[in-house]
This record gives sequence, structure tokens and C-alpha cells, in this order.
Amino acid sequence: MKSIQQKNVRAALFFALLTVGNAAIAGTSGGGMGGLTTATTTASSIQSGLFAFVGVCAGIYLIYLAVMAKADKKTWGDFGMGVVHVSIAGASVVLASWAWNLFQ
Repeated sequence: MKSIQQKNVRAALFFALLTVGNAAIAGTSGGGMGGLTTATTTASSIQSGLFAFVGVCAGIYLIYLAVMAKADKKTWGDFGMGVVHVSIAGASVVLASWAWNLFQ
């Protein structure tokens, strides 16, 4: 079952990359750099969306841990580790952004 799910994820990622690539090619007019501009704009909007999505998820996760710790269902140490996990997730998004700018 896990193999089928991995194949579905790979197929969806491949389809998404093809769609973005087709949008970049369709943006060219007369062999200019329009496709590259379209691809860069699309990548920037995807990056902004990822920042927003990860930020919202991290906030919800920390609120959940704080409420559970306040209700004595989890310890405050669990909340502290949650903060560490959120920091690592945020760092990975920033690292991806840095790498994108490095290789442009």
C-alpha cells in the first residue's frame, strides 16, 4: 500500500512540474524571456504560499500544545520540544529559499 501511495505522490509531483513548465513555455512570446519571467513569478508565488502555509500550521501546532499543557494532558517540556520542532521546520523553509536564490 505504501508503494502505491509513493507512486501517486510522484505522479502528482511530476504532473505539477509539467503544468508549471507548460505555463512557462506558454508565457513566451516570440522567443523572448517571457517564459522565464512567468516561471520566476510562479516560483515566487509558490514560495510565498509555502511560507504562509508552514507559518499557519506551526501556529496551530503550538497553540494545540499550549492548550494541552495548560490542561495537564501534556507537559510543558513537550511544548518546549514543539517550539524546537517549529524552529527546525521554519529553518528548512528559509534554507530552501536561500538555496533557490543562490542557484538563480
